[in-house]
Amino acid sequence: MHKHITSSIISGLLLTLIVGFSHSEEAHAPVHDLAFEAYLDGLVAAQFNDYELAGMTFVMVREDQITLAKGYGVADLVSGEPVDPNRHLFRPGSVSKLFTWTAVMQLVEQGRLDLNADVSEYVHQFSIPNAFDTPITLTHIMTHAPGLEDGAAGFLFARDESDLLSLAESLGAHIPTQVRPPGKHAAYSNWASALAGLIVANVSGMSFEDYVAQHILAPLQMTHATFEEPLPKHLAGDMATGYISEQSTLKATGFEFIKNFGPAGALSAAGADMGHFMIAHLNGGRFGETQLLKPATVERMHSRLFQHHEAVTAMAHGFIESRRNGQRFIGHAGDTIAFHSSMVMDPEHRFGFFLSFNAPDGARARDAISNGIIDYFYPPSPPRYVFEPTEDSAVRIAEVVGGYRMNRRSYTELEGIVALGGDLPVIPAGEGAIQIPIPEIGGKFYEVAPYVFQQVGGQNRLVFTRNDEGEIAHMLLGDMPIFVGDKVSSFTSAGNHQLIIILTLLASLFVTINTVRNRKDSLGGKPARGRFLLTSAAVANLAFFAGLGIIVATVDMQKMVFEFPPSGVGFVLIFPLVSLGFTLGALYYLWPICRSPEYGRWASLRYSYVVILFVLYLWVLNYWRLIGWNY
Repeated sequence: MHKHITSSIISGLLLTLIVGFSHSEEAHAPVHDLAFEAYLDGLVAAQFNDYELAGMTFVMVREDQITLAKGYGVADLVSGEPVDPNRHLFRPGSVSKLFTWTAVMQLVEQGRLDLNADVSEYVHQFSIPNAFDTPITLTHIMTHAPGLEDGAAGFLFARDESDLLSLAESLGAHIPTQVRPPGKHAAYSNWASALAGLIVANVSGMSFEDYVAQHILAPLQMTHATFEEPLPKHLAGDMATGYISEQSTLKATGFEFIKNFGPAGALSAAGADMGHFMIAHLNGGRFGETQLLKPATVERMHSRLFQHHEAVTAMAHGFIESRRNGQRFIGHAGDTIAFHSSMVMDPEHRFGFFLSFNAPDGARARDAISNGIIDYFYPPSPPRYVFEPTEDSAVRIAEVVGGYRMNRRSYTELEGIVALGGDLPVIPAGEGAIQIPIPEIGGKFYEVAPYVFQQVGGQNRLVFTRNDEGEIAHMLLGDMPIFVGDKVSSFTSAGNHQLIIILTLLASLFVTINTVRNRKDSLGGKPARGRFLLTSAAVANLAFFAGLGIIVATVDMQKMVFEFPPSGVGFVLIFPLVSLGFTLGALYYLWPICRSPEYGRWASLRYSYVVILFVLYLWVLNYWRLIGWNY
């Protein structure tokens, strides 16, 4: 915790004493808004001091009232206009999905949708993936468990208004591959979430944007909120400017177009309006005189629907469950290119808050502020765990140690290459303990139950589960029920693949240089042909590396959100195919060369090593979809 946060806590407590309220005796008793506001001011000031931020909108609700709505920083750096939580629109990103699930449940309430029916019954525009002969249902979609790979590069965001498509057209053009049976594991899916919005449109007979406007936004008096893109004229002037970081400065992005997958994240809303939505969900579906949902439907929405293991949090009906300081919360975080948001609700005590930033560091500041708010109203208890390793813990730790790869990724497209950057490592950390050496999400964990590990000095939890063969194959993150870490073998480890690629680059350089230096040697017959083929493969490898290097050095990474793959990739992918042909030829001559007296023992060993290395390298390229044009 930053020293600035500590000082804000002290000031908040002092003001609490002055006005005569205290939250030390009962965590959930009403707290004077002035006391909390002083605490929040200090908490936010610390984040603005530590991170590169522009503005933040904030709203807090208790029962059926907004108890605090406040803006921090500016809505636009050029004009310097302060954030107004009642007027300025921020982009909640994936928090928008909660409106989609609310629309779905309205239609369920009316008997027009069945959460357990095959969604193909509601979609006529294209075929729904069904690779495992198990229909996808809305239950699967609301829990992110339809079994689909996930992707975004080049199509989730549109560059400008001219690139906008109808929802059905956009979804039909980017149907993901189904890579696991529905209901087996959750893996976050924007495509499936947007599909739920298309189902709302198909069943209601109106566009998704119009349905939400008429059946959710208008009843909740959310006059400064819309899913429409571009923004309606009466709201366009109220849009807060979004920023990205470029050369250590904040640069305006312009309006972000998400309409092609709108139900997954296209909402624009003022902070105070988001308070109206929370009030409805915290009060049995009622806002003022409006009954948005029946109380039983709201209770159903907030209840657990899918859980990987009893020791981790669950998915409710679209809401993500989390726990902190022993209290259950539901809500959702959201990220666009420029905006970073979070909605947190405690249905038990009818309490919630929403916040959104319009700059990239908002992703980190959001989490710090959210945790600080929860700690204020729900003070943490002393640690309950006594870490006493059992005699069998060493055996279990040996089973769980290894690399894990998150299952939210592309499996069949070039975009999936991002996973080559590295797997999540789990390493031994002494008796009864493991460690993930990544500060943001890891640390040291002690085993508190068989295959259940509790973070030391924190509240994170790891759980390891077995596959059908009885082997440890999956890692569950305690507060992240939206994806799973799959254990990878040594043969498919990203680290080992990186090593093979590096060794191939070095070997290709050596072979090429050696051939140039010995070009006047009088080799003939099969040895000469073998060396020619191996050198040609090496040159193709070097050309591929050089081509990728040029692309990485010259491409605008910000544009890859809209343009993927970047220009030149199609041409560069020719070289792995060229290398494949020459490597197979070199492999054909391996045995004759090993028997040739002209080559000699050490030359034959070098040739064998390089050929085998090139074969492994090509296997790695194929594994990462780099042989062929998979995009």
